[in-house]
Amino acid sequence: MTAPDQHFSSAKPAVGETTGASSNAFEHTLLRALAENVPHRIYAKDMQGRFIFANGAVAQGMGVSDPAELLGKTDFDFYPFELASEYNRQEQEVLRHGRSLLNQEEHARYLLLEEEAWLVTTKVAVRDDAGRVVGLVGINYDITTQKAAELALQAAHAHAAETAFRLQGTVARLALEVKERQRFEQELRHRVMHDGLTGLPNRALLMDRIEQAIERARRHDDSLTLLFLDLDRFKLVNDSLGHAAGDELLRVVTRRIGRLVSSGDTFARLSGDEFVLLLTNPMAADGLTDLTNHLFRVVAKPVFVAEREVSVTCSLGYCIYPQDGADATTLVKRADAAMYVAKKDGGNRVRRYTSELSAPADERLEVETQLKDALLRGEFLLHYQPQIEIASGRIVGVEALVRWLHPVRGLVPPIQFIPLAEESGLIEPIGEWVLRTACAQAAAWQRSGLPALRMGINVSARQFHNPALESLVAQALIEHGLAPEQLELEITESLSMKDPEESIRILASFKALGIGIAIDDFGTGYSNLAYLRRFPVRRIKLDRSFVSELGSQSSSRAIVEAMVAMAHKLDLQVIAEGVETSEQRDQLLRYGCDELQGYWFSRPVDAATCEALLQRQSEYGRGSYVDAPIC
Repeated sequence: MTAPDQHFSSAKPAVGETTGASSNAFEHTLLRALAENVPHRIYAKDMQGRFIFANGAVAQGMGVSDPAELLGKTDFDFYPFELASEYNRQEQEVLRHGRSLLNQEEHARYLLLEEEAWLVTTKVAVRDDAGRVVGLVGINYDITTQKAAELALQAAHAHAAETAFRLQGTVARLALEVKERQRFEQELRHRVMHDGLTGLPNRALLMDRIEQAIERARRHDDSLTLLFLDLDRFKLVNDSLGHAAGDELLRVVTRRIGRLVSSGDTFARLSGDEFVLLLTNPMAADGLTDLTNHLFRVVAKPVFVAEREVSVTCSLGYCIYPQDGADATTLVKRADAAMYVAKKDGGNRVRRYTSELSAPADERLEVETQLKDALLRGEFLLHYQPQIEIASGRIVGVEALVRWLHPVRGLVPPIQFIPLAEESGLIEPIGEWVLRTACAQAAAWQRSGLPALRMGINVSARQFHNPALESLVAQALIEHGLAPEQLELEITESLSMKDPEESIRILASFKALGIGIAIDDFGTGYSNLAYLRRFPVRRIKLDRSFVSELGSQSSSRAIVEAMVAMAHKLDLQVIAEGVETSEQRDQLLRYGCDELQGYWFSRPVDAATCEALLQRQSEYGRGSYVDAPIC
C-alpha cells in the first residue's frame, strides 16, 4: 500500500465502524467502488491540503488522466494562485474548527484546462477515533450545464429587460414625436387657415364656414347675413406713417370688432383692409342697424400709432342668403359690390346689395380675367412721350407708357387697367415686359444711328419692393447692350416716402449701377426735405396739377417757382409734366425749369412716330421745336 493509501486508511475510522480485518478490507473496497462509479467529484485531503484520494471524475475535471497524478499535490498545482488561495483558506477553516462547508457554489478555473466549470461544493471534516480532525472529504457537483442555462436565461432576461426598456424609451419618444407632429400639423393648419397679422380666419377658412352655414340654413329654412367691411382712407395711413403703423391700426381695429362678434359667427380678414363678418343667425333689420352703428363707432374711435393719433372710418356692404345668392363665392362677391358702392358714395356708410350692383363688379372681373391673358396674346404695346430740354428745344429723353390694345375694346387707356393690375398683382409681369421692351427699343434706335437718349420707365410699388428688381434691370441692360445712364426709373413721391430709409437703400443700389432715378408726381405727396436731400435722385417731375394752373392761379406760379429753385439748390434737375400751352412753357422757362413733357410738344406716340421725331431732330441739328409743337 502506498503512503497516501496508508494515510487514507488511517482516516477510515471516521467514515464507519469496523468489526474485523476482512470486514475492514471489504468496506475499503466498497467505498472505493462507490467513489469511482458516481458521476460526482469525490476527493479527500490531509491536514496540509494534499490530495490523499480522488476519483476519476476529479482527475478528469482537473485535467489529468489518472487520479494517482493528484495524490500528494495541492490546489496550487491545478488552480490559479488567487483561486487556490481562496480554496486553501476555506479548507483551513474546516480543518481547524471542524465546521462543514455545505453546498457552496464555485466558479472553477484550471491551469491545465481552458474550460471553466461551475461546481456546488461540500467539504466535511474527517475525525479519528479520538475525535481529532485528521483531514477532509469533498464532493463537487458539476452544474456547468445548468449554470450556463441559468446564465443564458439571466442574459435573456437582462436582454429582454434592456430591450423592453429601450422599447419603452422608443415608444415614449415616438409618442412625443407624434404629439409634436400633431401640434405642428395643428399649428400648420391654423397658419394655412388664418391671417398671419390679425389671427383672424382667412379667405379659405371663411369660404368653408360660409358653405357650412349655407348648408345648415338650407336644412332649417333659415337665412344668414354676410357683411363686407373696408376701412376708409387706410392707404393714407400706410403712405404717410408707413406699413408698420398700418399693421398696428389693423390689429387694434380687429380686436375692437372682434368684441362685437357673437358665438357661432365668423369674423375674417380677406386681404389688406378688407374684412367679412358672417352672421349665421337670422337678423332683423333693426338688429342689423344696431350692429352696423356699433361697427362705425368702434372703427372710428381714434388709435394711437407711430406716436400719432389716427382715426379712420369704414364702408359696409351686405347681402342675405338665400335672397342674394346661393353659394359662398356669390355672397362674398355681392357683399363686396355693395361695399364698393358705399365707398363710392363717400364712405362711412352701409349699403345693401341689389341686382343693379352686379354689372360693374362683373365687368371688373371680366377685365381682370382678360388682363391675365393679355400678355400671352401680345396685346400690350408701348407709346413714348418725348421729354424736351426747354433751353435748346431738343428731345433728350422719352417716357415709356404702356397701352393695352384690346381685340374688342380697342386701345384701353392706362387709367382703366393699371389700378386693376396693381390690385391683382399682374403689374409685376407687365412691368417686366415694359422694362425689357423699352430697353430693346432704346437699343434699336441707337443701332439705327440715332443719338443715345434717356429712356424713362415707371416702377410700381410692387416692383420697387421686390428684391429681384435690381437683377432684372441689370439683366435687361446687358441683354440689349444699353448703357446704365440711358435708363431712368421713375417712382412716385408717395411711394418713396412710405419707408424712406428702405427707399434710400434701394435707390442707392440702382445709383451704384449707374441708373438714373426720377421722383414722379412731385408736389402731390408728403415729401420730407431731409429725406429728399439724402435720396440718390437725378431729377424731379413736377405734377401736371401745378403746371395746368400756371396761367390762372398765382399761388401755383409761386409754388412752381419755389419748387424749381429748391430742386436746383439740391442739385436736382426739374422736368414739368402736362405742358399743353406756349404760355405754360414760357413761364417754366422763366422759372428755370430744365425740361418739359406734354401735349404742347407731343402726345405719347408709337415707336415708329417717335423714331421719325428723333430722326428729324438728328437731321436738322438744333430744331425749332420750342416754338413749333410737333403733334
